[in-house]
Amino acid sequence: MKIEEDLGFINILKRATKLLCGNINLVLFLFLCSLPLFCFLIFFELSLQTTVSLASQYLVRQLTNWDYYYVPQDASVLENLIPLLIQTFLLYLFPYGLIDLFTTTTIVSASWIVHTSEEEPLRFGQLVRRTVEICQNRLEGCLITSLYVLLLSTPVFFGFLFVATNYFHIISLTGSGENSYYYSINIEEDAEGYYRSSSVNSPVKMLFDAVLAMFHGAIFLGLLAMFSKWSAGWNMGLVVSVLEEEENGQSIYGTDALTLSSNYGKGHEKRGLQVMLVFLVFAIAMRMPCFCFKCTESSNGNRVLYTSFYVGLICVGNMIKWVACVVFYEDCRTRVLEKKGDVEIGSKGKTFVA
Repeated sequence: MKIEEDLGFINILKRATKLLCGNINLVLFLFLCSLPLFCFLIFFELSLQTTVSLASQYLVRQLTNWDYYYVPQDASVLENLIPLLIQTFLLYLFPYGLIDLFTTTTIVSASWIVHTSEEEPLRFGQLVRRTVEICQNRLEGCLITSLYVLLLSTPVFFGFLFVATNYFHIISLTGSGENSYYYSINIEEDAEGYYRSSSVNSPVKMLFDAVLAMFHGAIFLGLLAMFSKWSAGWNMGLVVSVLEEEENGQSIYGTDALTLSSNYGKGHEKRGLQVMLVFLVFAIAMRMPCFCFKCTESSNGNRVLYTSFYVGLICVGNMIKWVACVVFYEDCRTRVLEKKGDVEIGSKGKTFVA
């Protein structure tokens, strides 16, 4: 298939949305397949909200209560926080990883079948049967590829954690907090027995904290851009594991899938970065109102209701993201095979055709 013009990231998103909107059976099937992920994400997000809330409470208390004479220790918050951190990490690592892998494999398989099928329209039963045929032969390879992706992405997550930890550590050492922008004049004991300082404004500290925040913010944005760029290649590697196989019928997975993905995406890194960045920012933006307005302090019913709402939007975004990855993969692969005449990469693997 000849591609006359390069697909910009906007066109990729448009084609992905058009593919979903143009086939009601595909939308219905992907909706049913995303239900397990939707239900689990509600539980996971509620746990994550509680963890983030406790962590922020602990950090704020340590910073705002910083004093040369007395530093109160909130041991109870820390004791509750550590088990929650472990629980959230384990939930993300095991149940979420497997459910997300199943959902991803299904979305990629079904969208590719509809995209390449010559039957119009494709019946629901046919779509289910063909999707199952692909998934049952690809899950093991996709699991191996996803483990490689997890291994490669772990240093980036540690980078995010290091930047945040280093920022708060420097603030704690310099005494930043509610009283950090002031010169101390005298020390007074308040009603709770804590010592507070009367003070006047200090522009030097304000400037120092602004520079500190900008420096760490720039590093964070750099890591975010790197992660988005690399995740485009990792996601295409998962698509390769689902859709391609070697000439002997064996699936392509692990380092082979990631290498093939790298070859396909060479020269298209900017488009991949833009596509992944859109969905990453979308996922963060959906969560931010709940964290900013402290959903954990609201009534349980409202908290669950809003969490269910934004989890539903995240699941819809996840569907569009993986369909966009399929469109991006098809465009990159076709260009590479056209350029190299089906010799170097085309001899490595062949794509499943519905």
